[in-house]
Amino acid sequence: MKGAAAVGSAVTAGLLFAACQVGYFVRMEFSLSSTYVSYYATIGVWLLGALVGLAIRGDRTGGPLLLAGLAAYYLAGAVLARAPYDFGLLPLYGLCIFTTALYSGHFFRRARRSFGSANSLFFHENNGFLLGYLLAVAQLLLHGQVSQQILPAVLAAAHLLCRLAADRAGEAGAAAAPAAAQR
Repeated sequence: MKGAAAVGSAVTAGLLFAACQVGYFVRMEFSLSSTYVSYYATIGVWLLGALVGLAIRGDRTGGPLLLAGLAAYYLAGAVLARAPYDFGLLPLYGLCIFTTALYSGHFFRRARRSFGSANSLFFHENNGFLLGYLLAVAQLLLHGQVSQQILPAVLAAAHLLCRLAADRAGEAGAAAAPAAAQR
């Protein structure tokens, strides 16, 4: 059975992934190209990054992957702000999206252990993702692009706190299981 911390980790991961995707899409629309191809390119590169992220092993790689993804997100925004409509930056922009998406694949691989089924994990992450899309769009409409600068960092911090709590709860549960089996 999944604990509240694991559910919180999945929901906040969904919130974070949605905020980053909306941020990338909005930046691409405003600074590079305002066509439907922008959306599909963003999603396509994101899915490729997530697929590669699934292959990344190691429990201690999540934090560095998340921080690298955030750095790439902010790098893309800074570069596009200084050189709008420069299609020569498209490969760099794609690399940034790919780097940010690596953590999403790694997250699903790692978080699967905390849930009874993949369905349960996807249910909670997808609910967070849908809520994240609504939150990111609402923040964009209410506060402009400045919200796209703040929201990913705030959600990443919330996700890391939930992930740490889930990890600690998992370690406590793993330590309690052998003691209960000996009784």
